[in-house]
Amino acid sequence: MRAYAEGLVLAIVSLVAIWGAWQVPAASPGDTWAGIVPFAASVALLGLSGLLLIGASRQTSDVATVSAGNGATVQIIALFIIALIYQQSFRWFGYLLPTAIVAPIVLYMFGVRSWIGLAISVVICPLVFHLIFFVLLGVFPPYGDVFDLLSWIQG
Repeated sequence: MRAYAEGLVLAIVSLVAIWGAWQVPAASPGDTWAGIVPFAASVALLGLSGLLLIGASRQTSDVATVSAGNGATVQIIALFIIALIYQQSFRWFGYLLPTAIVAPIVLYMFGVRSWIGLAISVVICPLVFHLIFFVLLGVFPPYGDVFDLLSWIQG
């Protein structure tokens, strides 16, 4: 029953997100539509909710599944709190510094235990994301009110 509820909640959230993505104004001629990434993510979430519902219809209930689900719930809530803090920190510290701090934390949560890999992620993740979003897609990087590492690096 819980798997059905999770699938339905995710489907509702993704439908609301699709509607929200459609509310983004159209792009000027020659520009990329700003809603393309939220729309694609919302459609992907809708697909995942479908997979959850299909999996729920095939799942049998046992004690091991329930206890594993409780641990996963704590991790999901922790990841959600990290995402909220990460998003809010953009306003204060721009993009690079929060990404450099959050990347190794999230990678550690997902099972990366190599200290060298985590240390490299402090530099590689902000660099790769900066190249994808701000260089290739042409999105303007958010600058921080308190301190912005990007403006400090650029001089």
